Amino acid sequence: MDEIKKRVGSKIRFLREQRKMLQREVASLSGLPVRTVGRIERGEVDVRITSLYKISKALEISIKDLF
Repeated sequence: MDEIKKRVGSKIRFLREQRKMLQREVASLSGLPVRTVGRIERGEVDVRITSLYKISKALEISIKDLF
């Protein structure tokens, strides 16, 4: 399970950096705390599908692109 969290988190970080966005921008657009976005990117937390959906919308991608 930890490997999956890390892979998804790395993918989110990659897509965010590709779009030249800061964690705080993704947090603001998704309604999630900045700290939570950082923990998701580092694979430290079990993330809910609703949070992944919010992040995907903030990044303007489909949720399936996170996997």
